[in-house]
Amino acid sequence: NLYLVTDLVTGGDLRYHLNQRKTFTEQEAKFLIACILVGLEYMHNNGVIHRDIKPENLLMDELGYVHITDMGISKMWSPDNANDTSGTPGYMAPEVMCRQNHGVAVDYFALGVVCYELMFGKRPYGGKTRKDIRDSIIKCQINLRKSDVPEGWTMEAADFINKTL
Repeated sequence: NLYLVTDLVTGGDLRYHLNQRKTFTEQEAKFLIACILVGLEYMHNNGVIHRDIKPENLLMDELGYVHITDMGISKMWSPDNANDTSGTPGYMAPEVMCRQNHGVAVDYFALGVVCYELMFGKRPYGGKTRKDIRDSIIKCQINLRKSDVPEGWTMEAADFINKTL
């Protein structure tokens, strides 16, 4: 038998909150992204790539702090990892989908997708199949302009998304 013991985190996952609210304010998103960045920084400083950052793997506690979960496909970084293509297609960086060697930047790409979702209530790359999503990611480099930014959000937030994606 395998038993997993973890802290009880009762605030629900970020997907639940996105489904309830659709979008978040920039201030709320900054807090959530900062929490995720702290967790990623710890993992990356210890040589771990998560490889599956997505709202379902971001649990919120009763105070709203984010806890990164599901380390099932995380890996210790190695320079020869082109065959490590695990992850969720809508959050998978192009270098992972194209089976190229990759580093911690793949987690920041996924973080950019999450931030885009917080801003717009939907993922930046769509498709019905894994291939459709991959083609969308490879063909379309997201480049948010001032006219794309929702009211209440700054161009700095859009720039963060542009740089992570």
